[in-house]
Amino acid sequence: MPRRGRCAALSRFSLSIEARRKSLSYTVAVGLHWADEDAAYIQSRSSRYAGAFDIEPAWTVEVMADARLVELSPYPTSRVGATGFIGYSPSAGKVLVVIAYRDLDGDLHGMNAWPASGRDLAMYLQEVGDGEEA
Repeated sequence: MPRRGRCAALSRFSLSIEARRKSLSYTVAVGLHWADEDAAYIQSRSSRYAGAFDIEPAWTVEVMADARLVELSPYPTSRVGATGFIGYSPSAGKVLVVIAYRDLDGDLHGMNAWPASGRDLAMYLQEVGDGEEA
């Protein structure tokens, strides 16, 4: 329902923003499997990127258990159609992005992970805020 105010155009603008809002799904995954080479890759981020944060695979499992987990399927920048999960890891003390694919048996396999920032962090914080208001 449009808000009543002086400028009807602003009310219509507000409605059009709401109409374009994308819905996100929340998923609690049963497990997340990391191949040795993929686990080593996320554990050695600081050797590739100056000032980077190394990620422990156990932290990504905590992300998947976050009750406010945000799932983006497919993740917008994934070239292979992988799914992105954005959630909080208490051990890391950070919101992390976990990229994973689901095999034919439905199991999740980790591909990459990094600390959330920018759009990903804003999306997680917005969804957390929306959940607390409801």
